[in-house]
Amino acid sequence: MKKKKYKDEIEKINCAKKTSIRLEKRLANFPYNLTSQIIIVSYRNKEKGVVGEDLQEYLNLLVEKKDSIIENKFDEIKVLNFQQIEKLTDIIFNYGYESESNFRIAINCYMPRNAILFYNNENKIIGFIEICFECSNYRTNDNKINLGEECIQKFDLLKEFFKVCGIQYGTNEK
Repeated sequence: MKKKKYKDEIEKINCAKKTSIRLEKRLANFPYNLTSQIIIVSYRNKEKGVVGEDLQEYLNLLVEKKDSIIENKFDEIKVLNFQQIEKLTDIIFNYGYESESNFRIAINCYMPRNAILFYNNENKIIGFIEICFECSNYRTNDNKINLGEECIQKFDLLKEFFKVCGIQYGTNEK
């Protein structure tokens, strides 16, 4: 009986398209409402050390100084077009848990290689979502920025989105 209950709880945290929030409403939320450009990137450590530490330090510095990126710091950079922004925000806002569950999965690793960067009309970074696809985890610079409900397949959907946009590093298995 316990095995069935466990399986039922796991099923509940699967992803499903739960809502159909229109694009205009999605873009009215922070940071999208202050964003003139969204860029997705991959980053490979430039120094020896733990994978992802360089990226974390660099993104913290960018936000702290409200600076623009130095393009040669990133391995791959993709400026999103309107259709890509529509798809990205659809994944973030409209996909969630299939049904309510008390069950959560925790993974204890964090080696980010990718990020979503939000820029204002002065080309200064106003926010980021740093992503570790390997362990399905992320961090942001502001608690108002998130990936919505963290259903199991959401990171797979985002990883596929990055791949379709041409970002390979951090999205492909080793």
